[in-house]
Amino acid sequence: MNKVRKSDLQIKFEILEYLYYTPEPHLRTYIWRKATDLSYDDFVKYLKSLQEKGLVEETEGQCRLTEQGRAVYVKLRDVLPTLL
Repeated sequence: MNKVRKSDLQIKFEILEYLYYTPEPHLRTYIWRKATDLSYDDFVKYLKSLQEKGLVEETEGQCRLTEQGRAVYVKLRDVLPTLL
């Protein structure tokens, strides 16, 4: 069975979604195992991208959504169904 490849947007959305619904800080590896099915190296690339945009912050090895990240997730959640 062929697996459908997810878009970059879908992968980032899934990471944001996981952090939105589990607001306490998490280790990178925990988020990686729970929110994605990517290799760890690929996951880190997407997480770094979200951090560079100010949507996710990492403090003492623990990641969480920023307020901006929460706002972006809510906007995406409302808009994406109309596009897909």
